[in-house]
Amino acid sequence: MTNHNKETISGKSDTAWLSCYNHSQKLYANSDCTLGYLTTRGFGERMFQKNDSHTQEQLFSPIKELPDGPKQKLANHWSTHFYEHVFSQIDEENFDVLYHDGFSRPNKPVNELVSLEIIKHLLGLSDKELEAAYLFDFRVRNALGKETLGDNICPKTFTNFRRRLLEFEEETGRDLLQEVFEDHRDYLQDEFDIDASTQRMDSTFIEGNIKQLSRIELIAKVLHNFLRDLPDETVANLPDEIQEFADTENLELSYTLEPDEIQPTLEQLVDQGAWLLDRFKTHEQYAELESFAHLQRVLDEQCYRIAELEDDDNDEDDGDGQADAGDSPGWQPIRSGRSAEDENAQTDEDGDIKHIELKDSDEISSDSMQNPHDEDATHRRKAGKSYCGYKANVAETCDGDNPFRLITTIRVATNNTDDGTMLAEDVAELPYKTGLTDLLLDGGYTHKEVESQCASHGITQHFTGLTGQRPPEEKLSLAAAEWDGHRMQACPAGHEPFEQQYTRESGRISGRMDSTFCDGCPQTENCFVKEKQEFYSYGFYERKLKLAKRRKRMDNPENQAFLNQRAGAESLMNEVYHQDGEKTRFTGKIKVKNASIAKAIGTNLKRASRHLNSKRDGKKSAG
Repeated sequence: MTNHNKETISGKSDTAWLSCYNHSQKLYANSDCTLGYLTTRGFGERMFQKNDSHTQEQLFSPIKELPDGPKQKLANHWSTHFYEHVFSQIDEENFDVLYHDGFSRPNKPVNELVSLEIIKHLLGLSDKELEAAYLFDFRVRNALGKETLGDNICPKTFTNFRRRLLEFEEETGRDLLQEVFEDHRDYLQDEFDIDASTQRMDSTFIEGNIKQLSRIELIAKVLHNFLRDLPDETVANLPDEIQEFADTENLELSYTLEPDEIQPTLEQLVDQGAWLLDRFKTHEQYAELESFAHLQRVLDEQCYRIAELEDDDNDEDDGDGQADAGDSPGWQPIRSGRSAEDENAQTDEDGDIKHIELKDSDEISSDSMQNPHDEDATHRRKAGKSYCGYKANVAETCDGDNPFRLITTIRVATNNTDDGTMLAEDVAELPYKTGLTDLLLDGGYTHKEVESQCASHGITQHFTGLTGQRPPEEKLSLAAAEWDGHRMQACPAGHEPFEQQYTRESGRISGRMDSTFCDGCPQTENCFVKEKQEFYSYGFYERKLKLAKRRKRMDNPENQAFLNQRAGAESLMNEVYHQDGEKTRFTGKIKVKNASIAKAIGTNLKRASRHLNSKRDGKKSAG
């Protein structure tokens, strides 16, 4: 603006120009300024601007002054590979939807923000360390196509960009980082001519960034959080026992209470929580608090509301918006419960009808809240061990002739999600985008509906293990017979049934064998065909036949070499997740998922970089 006449630019008087300028500043102030950056550019530009400055070579830069040796090392450094194969391939236009359509100062370059998110996980940096790396680490500068130092970045830019991604996904269901991953995967597959027809898949638990709370600690935590959010003058009007709890600092009640004190204290906390919910549900400024929602959810998940004891005076306040401190009112039932007149209604030690009853532990759903610090995390118990958090499902190529192994998909869900359900998210996309035809899995992915989907999309599933108990060795397998679909062409002894039936709706297969064939058969005792009065018969569901055929293929020595390719899935999980610990540093499903996507892109880049360096050195990298 300093090099041009304002009158010429705007065509307006100084007063009119100043009005336009003030309007521009107001637009900027109402926007998320931390995503923009201070600039001397005019205000007549859209807030979203593509970043093509990295394509313009600097006349003078430290790179040009490097000797030939270091310059060659830089050309083969991961940061140079990152710039070429990640940074330069990011489609910034996809992120246009995150920014205002009005005119304001332009955004911090999107390809830089996305790349920095990937580098954060690639190098294991905190946001503070990432900021310093952006300013002073030439590796990071080189990865972003920068040849010099000089520009700054606001620390809140990282968190605000993540927040916008999260809010946009919650509002629209569109996952912009997932789109970056898929574009990156497709680019690498095409660039390095990777055969993705054979892939292996595995899942792993991601421990949540939360403390595992006991039942009494969970209820105490959400109750205390709500009391902490109330104004001091409001807390002062509450019953004395609730005021005392509001001042409690140590909520680890499991360790401070005697065993016989835990249950009474738990019931007291639940009663106080119910009292608070009923007291403040009509006070909008309190009922809209996140801590109020957490208290409501925990009591809904942990308790039954039993009796409906209405008191017309209980919903009234004292006229100044403060809640009365009277006796606990009845808690309106959300489920079927007994009325106060029911002679079978449950009562407490004093004979009063209970308003609320705790559920048994086995009645509480696995998706119930585990800790208010992360309301998305769920509970899972496997092999006698408890897990709180999430689950990741990852697939990669495993053809040994490929230049390197390419991660083709990464999904994150709550840890009580079935493996087959996670696989279903990729059934339609992977064959179409990557050419997947053969998928190596373990027995946890056996899922009737998903197997049908895989078959309809041309995916052959190869299982390296099956759930359930293996049949006794002496018993003849259904796969020992010859089958044409659901029709038996010959039993294990070579005879064909004289009558067969298949019920499509239920998948039931049945048939009858002539007694003259079966009476003298040496395998009759161990055969799946059973003797009747006038004939022998069999009957089972089609899925049982599929499992028998699957087990036969697994036991075939000729297939072992192919199935053994799945063993590398364990190293995949270690490379992506467990090298820096099993616990995530993030809370919330979307944040954990976005971090996983960034890790997957970084892992693919490292593999591609190792391949390029091996190729330069004349070595063969592992496909």
